[in-house]
Amino acid sequence: MNVDALYHQIYELKEQLSFLRTEYWYQTSGVDTWYFWFNIASYIVPLVILYLFIDRRRVFEIGFFGYSIHMLWGYTNNFLSINNLLVHPHSFSFLIPVGLSVTAVILPVGFMFIYQYCTNHKKNYYFYAILLSVLFAYGFGAFSIAVNLLELHKWMTLTYVFLIDVMVAFLAYWLTKFFIWIGRQSTKQQAKD
Repeated sequence: MNVDALYHQIYELKEQLSFLRTEYWYQTSGVDTWYFWFNIASYIVPLVILYLFIDRRRVFEIGFFGYSIHMLWGYTNNFLSINNLLVHPHSFSFLIPVGLSVTAVILPVGFMFIYQYCTNHKKNYYFYAILLSVLFAYGFGAFSIAVNLLELHKWMTLTYVFLIDVMVAFLAYWLTKFFIWIGRQSTKQQAKD
């Protein structure tokens, strides 16, 4: 098969997939289902809690940390979904086919509060991040599987979800600390000049 024919076949399959995804969403996850309202609540409730309780003196630092969690888990979730390892059968919208409520809001907000608490009270971030990862993977993950919000396929297990949570939490922490360090070095350099 030549490159043009291959591209055309991929295009046609994506069109079919988009149609099927839309039909599936309307039949199983539309406005008249509890899945839809659960997904809405998964966006709104954590953001309201974040708005009420975020440390406003450090909002950009904590926001950067949360954005790092969001991006790292978002890309990971996208990879896992594309490869049918971790599937969210009931998404917020057929336009957004992956389970963004968890990776876009719930996980980042949860880890943002852990980061805020640990850095404000000189607690061990790694310990609390592991605890929250256990809660998310084995608690929320098991709940999501039980109510058909999440399906794990092939070799994917909740233990791998836990390990990914830990990896993402640690990488986001290191990335945030790295940028804080860069900012301090810049401040020191400006003070010398």
